[in-house]
Amino acid sequence: MVLFFKKELLPSLTDDDSHVTTRARVRALVLDGFAAAFAVPMLRLATGAWPTPADVAAFRRAFRRFTPLPPLMRALATVPAGREQLTRAMLAGWLLADEAYRGQLRDEMSAGDARLGNPLRVWSGPPVTFLHLEKTGGMAAVAALAPQFHPLQIDADPRRAHPPHLFCPLPPFLVARVRRCALVWGHYDLPSIRRLGDGRFTFTLLREPRARIRSLYGYWRGQAALGLGWDGMNQPVLMAQRLDFAAFLQTEEPMVVNYIDNFYVRRLTGHYVIQGHDPLADDPQARLQAALEALASLDFVGLSEEMNGALDALGARLGFTAPAHVAPVNVTRGAPRPPAGEEEDEIESWLLRRTSLDQIVYAAAAQRYRYSA
Repeated sequence: MVLFFKKELLPSLTDDDSHVTTRARVRALVLDGFAAAFAVPMLRLATGAWPTPADVAAFRRAFRRFTPLPPLMRALATVPAGREQLTRAMLAGWLLADEAYRGQLRDEMSAGDARLGNPLRVWSGPPVTFLHLEKTGGMAAVAALAPQFHPLQIDADPRRAHPPHLFCPLPPFLVARVRRCALVWGHYDLPSIRRLGDGRFTFTLLREPRARIRSLYGYWRGQAALGLGWDGMNQPVLMAQRLDFAAFLQTEEPMVVNYIDNFYVRRLTGHYVIQGHDPLADDPQARLQAALEALASLDFVGLSEEMNGALDALGARLGFTAPAHVAPVNVTRGAPRPPAGEEEDEIESWLLRRTSLDQIVYAAAAQRYRYSA
């Protein structure tokens, strides 16, 4: 046994062992010895299948490392087959309480590890809905928030990427399913997500409106239309790639207008240019007032420019600790600059025109955020 420990266990110590105490080394050594001796039978009993060498190695590594979970639980969670069984056990009460949901469990489990979330965590707080507005840092917020939820608690509908003026992202036949999800997020509008009913913690992030449009244009210029979905017929992206910035801002193409003309007011109220009619233009002040009331109805509003502080405040409200630093996601890389010769004064004039109401909404959001902070 002594030779076994010397030969088999000591080489398995990791490069961070120089920073741990002798007691921790001994503890890791004992745990690794136990895992080496019993990994195969424990995995066979827990998963119902013989483990692969990779499974055994992952089991041993996790078994000896400290986490808040007991050794056997955390070790099983590192093996795909073990993780599936733990997931079934953890979520049996949550999922199987609904008879109509039982048939979906097997399909959901086959979705793979690419799904957002943390398979070792189940969210027990209020259901959360994130109104994700394009180019406001929303993916960074999702990256910080999603690990608080089990993957099966997060709405996996791929249509979340399509804005509501293109499709009906929450049609009646989906509402009941989406309502079960503890975390729902996407490029919806507020009237759409309100169909999920009361009792959900609903929040959003806002960015200075002119900066948002500049970022949107630059991002679209650097993307393939097909890469953003819609079978290569992404009209706004195609127009951004064809037009210089000034011309892009001046276009009256409804698909673009809905993204750049008082975008916040439209997403908060659900008023878009459709078939040549723009309800926002009919009564701008009434729509603005409705947007301000909608903004006030949200449980939390953060600012993209203060992302780390906003996520800290969100975590304090919901009961989780946000990461110390949140890296940007979906940033523009290598997008060409607007063609030389464009007049910045003309561009700024059109930006102000396109965001005249959004500036008021953003100012209200900033005042609320800084007052609450």
